[in-house]
Amino acid sequence: MTKRDLVNPRTNRLVAGVTEADVLDAVGKSGYPLQNVVSDYLQTATFRTVEEWSYLDKESGQLRTIDVKAEKPLFEYGKGDIRVRPSLVLLIECKQSQMPYVFFLSRYPIRRVSHFPVFAGLLGEEIAIKTDSDRSTYNVGILGALDLQSRPFLIEDPEFCSSFAKCARKGKELELSGSDPFLNLVSPLVKALQHFHTAVKPPNTAEYFNLYLALAVAVIDGPMTGVRVQEGSNKLGFFPWVRTVRHEYFESDHWMERGRAFAVDIVHKDFLQTHVQNHVLPFAAEFSGLAIKHDKVLATGKAFVSGMNEKPYIELEKRLKPR
Repeated sequence: MTKRDLVNPRTNRLVAGVTEADVLDAVGKSGYPLQNVVSDYLQTATFRTVEEWSYLDKESGQLRTIDVKAEKPLFEYGKGDIRVRPSLVLLIECKQSQMPYVFFLSRYPIRRVSHFPVFAGLLGEEIAIKTDSDRSTYNVGILGALDLQSRPFLIEDPEFCSSFAKCARKGKELELSGSDPFLNLVSPLVKALQHFHTAVKPPNTAEYFNLYLALAVAVIDGPMTGVRVQEGSNKLGFFPWVRTVRHEYFESDHWMERGRAFAVDIVHKDFLQTHVQNHVLPFAAEFSGLAIKHDKVLATGKAFVSGMNEKPYIELEKRLKPR
């Protein structure tokens, strides 16, 4: 017997045809070690983590899991009577791959993704604004009401793509598979976001709310390449962070709610700390400060803004008042 042979400690016998190296190799190819590394890092960053977090698949009705759910409160317990308590939630799926992912990068900047980030835990996702210049009601999303829609984290910091694929060997050649990364990365995270949004919805009688800023993140341990398709020349590069946009259709009585766009941040494992510390947390901190400042507006979903006719949708946050 060699030291690499695997022994069943209960029977003290060799496991036929299996060595320690075989098991360690299988572990290394799975997402579990990366899942543990990601969870450990987030705990050092004062997140509360749950591994193998369950969600209900809205299509199949079956219970499934994503690798990590991480939550970080963005308020101080016991400090003041605030009606909205903001927290940051990261829903994370981890993948290890020796073969490259290929992202088809957007040629033009994407200025808005309708449901990114996801805000959950309130009675509604819009603020109904009244004004003194007419009798109209202006319905504005949370980002717009807090003047956060143009922050670099949302539109400037990442590269955007609407499609990506994973390389696979076919004999001596490489081919691209688009269905595998979508089914294993984007689809589970979007479904987990939708489940989370439903799961934390408060009762209609609620007066105090937990407001969650929820982001979907795929962490990749493997090559992340991007190509910007241009006529006559395609240039390939390595990118540690790409945001992919996924459009979903919903049955709804309101025509504006039937099409929604979600986004998933795909981040290389070596860039995860930078992504969280330098991009996610600064945006979350600014959001939480404004959410606490305007807690009554967010709790009721109602606000008053003077002079909406003269300055519609401009510098709303500075003019927001509860009503």
